[in-house]
Amino acid sequence: MVKQDLRCITQFLIIACLLFFGLAFHVHAQNSDMPIEQPAAEKQELIFIAPLAEAIGYSYATIAYGGGLAVGSGSGTAIGLRFLYAVDPEDFVFMEFLFFLRFYFFGAQASTGPFVQLNGGPVVYAYSSPELSGYGNISAGLNVGWRFPLGRNFFIEPSVRAGYPYIFGGGVSSGFRF
Repeated sequence: MVKQDLRCITQFLIIACLLFFGLAFHVHAQNSDMPIEQPAAEKQELIFIAPLAEAIGYSYATIAYGGGLAVGSGSGTAIGLRFLYAVDPEDFVFMEFLFFLRFYFFGAQASTGPFVQLNGGPVVYAYSSPELSGYGNISAGLNVGWRFPLGRNFFIEPSVRAGYPYIFGGGVSSGFRF
């Protein structure tokens, strides 16, 4: 029963992220006459919200797939929180709650383009079997990615990462910035 619940939750998160990506592309297609580059006075973003989908390797044997949400604030340098829920084929569950610090390469007013991001925070592991309780660890790593603007407020962000205790990860997020 627990295995089915975990799979349903994972499938729901992935489908929700894909629907959000589709909505972002649809809105961008309808607003294609809007310039991508914003005037200097409007470049400061207060907050961004981005659902994400990711594949992450916590072991050499299997890859976990999941989804989550990132919320951050800032231009040039951004800070925020990132949550990821992932399950591997052996029904091992990973839940990350990471704080991040992001630096955009294009300067203090940038909120698009290439970036590097430092991540750190707790990660909790659990088997789907109730008798095997979850346990945690401290996670730290580095993301490298690129934020592509889709119109005035939407964006898509592919990124890759490496760190501890995971080995590698890669995914995409799409979001809205205010």
